[in-house]
Amino acid sequence: MGIEYGMGLGIAGAIWIGIVFVALIGMASSLFLGFCIYYDALYRRVENAVMWAVLSGLFNILALVYLIVYVTKSPQPLRCIQCGDFLLPNSRFCQRCGRPINSPSLEQLEVYSKKRKLFFWIWISSLALVVVLSTLFVALIIGSMRFYF
Repeated sequence: MGIEYGMGLGIAGAIWIGIVFVALIGMASSLFLGFCIYYDALYRRVENAVMWAVLSGLFNILALVYLIVYVTKSPQPLRCIQCGDFLLPNSRFCQRCGRPINSPSLEQLEVYSKKRKLFFWIWISSLALVVVLSTLFVALIIGSMRFYF
């Protein structure tokens, strides 16, 4: 009993190119997830948005941790970075120390929201493409094998 591969060099080369292509799409998918988390963190005014984006892009499971931490958390009032005092909504300066507040405008928040949704759907589409292409290449490999006893 054994397996014989009935592939010529052309089919084997095409399969390897396909595998590399699927791997590249998978890496791009992680990049899209990182951008999605980055814009979501900016939208939610998370102080360390870049850190969450990088970690989520490198380790996809941390995107789930981010979502659990920040989506389920009730909205907290903003605090001054310098003195830690609570800020009034829509204030431009801290009422205690006078530090200017760099909060995004409503237009910026809308842009962040649109970009996070765009990168979310690009991420989902790239994952679907990886699944479809991987299935196709596995079927091509199995279809090119000849089983004999």
